[in-house]
Amino acid sequence: MQRQFTVTQETIDRYGAINGDRDIIHYDADYAKERGFRGTLAHGLMVQGYANVLAVDLYGTSWMDRGEIEVKFVRPVFPGDTVTVEIDDAGKLTASNQDGPVIVGTAKLRSA
Repeated sequence: MQRQFTVTQETIDRYGAINGDRDIIHYDADYAKERGFRGTLAHGLMVQGYANVLAVDLYGTSWMDRGEIEVKFVRPVFPGDTVTVEIDDAGKLTASNQDGPVIVGTAKLRSA
């Protein structure tokens, strides 16, 4: 299964307000560009949250009690990116933007 999510600066800002991450790299585009990025960076765990959405789609409400996710962050995500998240029946997941994979990993249920 697959779903797409569009990242906006507003989404990044709102996520940062919830989790308390005030790192300037998420909010100041000039600062981020001076460090070689094309803009502010999305929060990694925010992007991982998109993968969790698909895990719920795959595993249903059992995901809330017994879900485990393991990911590797491989590329940043920026405002304006569309992130395509895919998960197969075995729980292998990939999240990608136009530059390629941004997260790779697995999602599974622990034994009851």
